Amino acid sequence: MDKKISFLLAILITFLIANNYYLFSSFTIQNDRETVVISRVIDGDTLDLKDGRKIRLLNINSPEKNTFGYSLSYEFLKKYENKSVEINIIDTDKYDRYLARIYSKEDYLNLELVSLGFASKFLVQDQELKDFSKAEQKAIENSKGIWEKSDFFKCLSSEVFPEEEYLVLSNSCLEDIELNDWRLKDESTKFYKFKSLNIPRNKKITLYSLSGKDSSSSLFWNSESNIWNNDRDSLYLFDNEGRIASYFTYGY
Repeated sequence: MDKKISFLLAILITFLIANNYYLFSSFTIQNDRETVVISRVIDGDTLDLKDGRKIRLLNINSPEKNTFGYSLSYEFLKKYENKSVEINIIDTDKYDRYLARIYSKEDYLNLELVSLGFASKFLVQDQELKDFSKAEQKAIENSKGIWEKSDFFKCLSSEVFPEEEYLVLSNSCLEDIELNDWRLKDESTKFYKFKSLNIPRNKKITLYSLSGKDSSSSLFWNSESNIWNNDRDSLYLFDNEGRIASYFTYGY
């Protein structure tokens, strides 16, 4: 065999072996659990370990400080301070926090927080989409935790059109709805706060993500970037008392 071909073949084989080793190693790390001790709960989805690592709970997003329901997830996790749990780390985020699943015995705490209505789903791993979506939907239907329902929940509907970057709110209630100080958000921390807005009965309003001039039927978020993920995302609309008034999810 030509020496040049032999050399190239050797390089290719070495690369394939190294690549397979890397993939196997990554898979092993992602599926292994380790026992750790929680030293401090920072908020409803972030905590410190005794060994100095900072953990961000995977698949969930808890309410921000000074918002309705913030203390629910925080107090839930506080019960585990200075106790041993198991974690399954899969990655790190841009803040160098470890993204992890957390288990107490066989209880999967990330999913339990969503099932109890203490947190919402967020950037869910593909293999867990149905579990977290069903858990959140059931929590909302049963008004658990942060999902206390507004008086308008059954007659105010919403729909997101992600590729066109707009959403539609429809009022089928028996009365006009004043949206003063209501808050609309996606699965992340992006939110839009309504000022003085009235939706007449049997009318619709459209909220566009980018810039434009507001009118009685069209509003503009004036965001510098897109809000809605094209593959999957969720819309949550809260009234001025923090109660859920409308909910729309897609891609799950």
